Amino acid sequence: MGTDTADAAEFSRHLAALKDDGCNVLVVNDPNGAADICDHLLGGHDLERRHVYLPTTTDVDDVLARHEPRRTTQNALGVADATAATTTRSVAATSGTATATAGPSLDTQPGSAWYSDIDDLTDLETVFDAVHDHVDRIAPQTPAPGELRLCVDSLDPFFDAADEQTLFRFIHGLTNLVRKHDGMGHYHAAAGTGHPTVAVLEPLFDATVYVETTIDGDTRQRWRLHDPDIVSDWMPLD
Repeated sequence: MGTDTADAAEFSRHLAALKDDGCNVLVVNDPNGAADICDHLLGGHDLERRHVYLPTTTDVDDVLARHEPRRTTQNALGVADATAATTTRSVAATSGTATATAGPSLDTQPGSAWYSDIDDLTDLETVFDAVHDHVDRIAPQTPAPGELRLCVDSLDPFFDAADEQTLFRFIHGLTNLVRKHDGMGHYHAAAGTGHPTVAVLEPLFDATVYVETTIDGDTRQRWRLHDPDIVSDWMPLD
C-alpha cells in the first residue's frame, strides 16, 4: 500500500494515540534544523517532563543549553555522555562541573547521579545500561503519557561503531525501554532514510520526522506515521 496524506484532524488523532502508548520517532534533519526540532520534541518548557540524553556529537554544555529552561535537577535529568568516544569532550565534562541557568551547578565528577560518561561507542551493552540506569532513576512510578523524554543525538556515529544486527538490537532495546514508561524518544540521523543502515533501523520507530530549513531560515517539519502509513503536510515548528 502507498502512503496517504492525512488531513490535520486525522493526523492529530493518530499522533495523540501514539503518544498515549509511548512512542519513538526517527528525526531526519538538516544541520540547521537539528536544535529547533530537538527543542520541540523535548516538550514545552513549562511542562513537568523528565529527560534523558544520549549525546554522541553534541557536548554537555550544548545539551544543557538546549535543555533550558526546563527542570535541571538530578531527579529529572540524566545525561549518558558518549562524546568522548567520537569527539572532544566539552569543557564542562572535563572540568567537572556544568552550569545551567535553569538550575544549580551540576557535578560531572564520577558518582554524580545525573551524569555518566561513555568512552567506547562500540560497547553497546554499556551504552544501553547507562541510558537504562538514568531512566530507572528518574522515571516516575506512574508516568503520564510523554512525561519521560529520551533524546539520542545522534545515531550517525553508531553506523561505523557496530554492525547492523548489533545496532538493531541496541535501538530495539532503547525503543522498548521508552514504551515501557509511556515515554517519547527521538533519535536524530543526519544521514537520511536513503542510508542503508537508517533503512534497516527505520521500522523500529513509530514515525519518521523530516525537518528542513526554508530559504527564509524557518524550520518546518513533516511527519510520516508508520502504522497507519500516513504523512502530514509540511508544518511550521510551533
